[in-house]
Amino acid sequence: MKQLIIARKDLNMSPGKLAAQVSHASMAFLTKALREKGKKVLDCDSISTMTYDREGNKQHRLYKRNDLCTWAEEAFNRNEPIVYFRPVDPDNPYGTLELCDPTYHYESKISIDIDTWDNWICGSFTKIICEAKNRNQLYKATVLADSLGLKENEDYFIIRDNCLTELIPEDPDGRTPTCIGFKPLPEDIVNQISHKFQLYK
Repeated sequence: MKQLIIARKDLNMSPGKLAAQVSHASMAFLTKALREKGKKVLDCDSISTMTYDREGNKQHRLYKRNDLCTWAEEAFNRNEPIVYFRPVDPDNPYGTLELCDPTYHYESKISIDIDTWDNWICGSFTKIICEAKNRNQLYKATVLADSLGLKENEDYFIIRDNCLTELIPEDPDGRTPTCIGFKPLPEDIVNQISHKFQLYK
């Protein structure tokens, strides 16, 4: 399997800008999957400070630690159902605790087909970087991809720069298309597209 990336030559991007745009193109198939499957997860320890019976009466949980009982009572008085805390020393989770604000991280479970996993992710990450002479030629690659049954935002991704540094906006939304990144594909499919373009020089 190979990953094909086509970058515009006419923009005369600096080496750093070109590297950034090609990097965006290479990662697009993964970042899309991560965003779609991402879930926000509470990072620090948390404890429910109280429960209520069916009549809405307060029912304290019994804590063996006075600090937890105090924090639970204070939280209840503020009408807060949860208090967040963490160990002062992360290596001693049963030692002194301190109150904290909740912190979060993201978890994402994505599915990758076995060929991509075995032959690209666990393989050599083979990439081919080709050049498009201009915007029109870049978009001709999408026409060719569509004719092969490939789909935008699934099999290939058009990278559009926000034009905050060196590029001038071409589109009404203030962005400029710089490259197209294909997800890793079988070599025969890549070759049907890449043979229409020169390697980037």
